[in-house]
Amino acid sequence: MALLEIADLEKSYAEADGGERAILAVDRFSLEAGEQMALKGPSGCGKTTFLHLIAGILPASKGRICVKDTVVSELGEAARDQYRARTIGYVFQSFHLMRDFSCLENVELGMSFGAKVDRAFAKSLLMRVGLGERIDYRASQLSVGQQQRVAIARALANRPRLVLADEPTGSLDEETGKLAIDLLRELCEENGASLLLVSHDRSVVERFESRVDFRELNRVLSNAGEAKL
Repeated sequence: MALLEIADLEKSYAEADGGERAILAVDRFSLEAGEQMALKGPSGCGKTTFLHLIAGILPASKGRICVKDTVVSELGEAARDQYRARTIGYVFQSFHLMRDFSCLENVELGMSFGAKVDRAFAKSLLMRVGLGERIDYRASQLSVGQQQRVAIARALANRPRLVLADEPTGSLDEETGKLAIDLLRELCEENGASLLLVSHDRSVVERFESRVDFRELNRVLSNAGEAKL
């Protein structure tokens, strides 16, 4: 059963001359409940924009995005914020942690945008990612790899149905990156969340059985390639 379904999705931006520049056009895309998929592609091919549209961070120019029973593409800005808080977990490449907040406070901050703050669950997530002895450490006192673990815990804090991960190993060395991906996938499976990860790193993408080349998915890029021939 599909958790995420996308049809005729487009995103464009206004240009100074009054015209519009299309940056993304996806005819069809779906992700099953519980599925873990990797989208590969180089920087600038629209992967982050695609995740932002699914998360409701950006509004779509055209098309339909449906997550479970919510048609995200029909929501206003405030409703998209509420949808994101209760349905989406997001792992950013740059983490976006509050540096002067403790590990626990960062996870609880993520919870505060959802239904409620569950301190016991927040602590259990931090213990699960191996930070049980650093719960009260400020983010600024952690290594880069430890900060990524906090970001993963925060992404699962509201028990989301869908976790989106944008180049989650981009700031990590190879070994730490492998551990972070394993941890993210295990936690998504344990919590019944689907995972959609984007990366330009082939070694990351090839660890997923389900993977898609975003350059083939984004019709703007494929059409540009044909025009050059």
